Amino acid sequence: MNLETPSQENVNFMLTEITTKLKMVNVGVFENLELDSVDYNALIDIYQLIKRKSNFSPREMQLFAEELRRIRK
Repeated sequence: MNLETPSQENVNFMLTEITTKLKMVNVGVFENLELDSVDYNALIDIYQLIKRKSNFSPREMQLFAEELRRIRK
């Protein structure tokens, strides 16, 4: 999958991967998040950071959740 090209499919894929890896409970917040309402580059950055790590401290999980809230335009 080429994540460099912004698409709704890529947004959905990255959000699913992020919420799964962080074991987020309230994933409904990210449902129906449209491509044009997201800072796509920030989402890619968050996705790449999360993909590199295997474990997260509670503080890191909280910080990532806060960053995900900020990606909305």
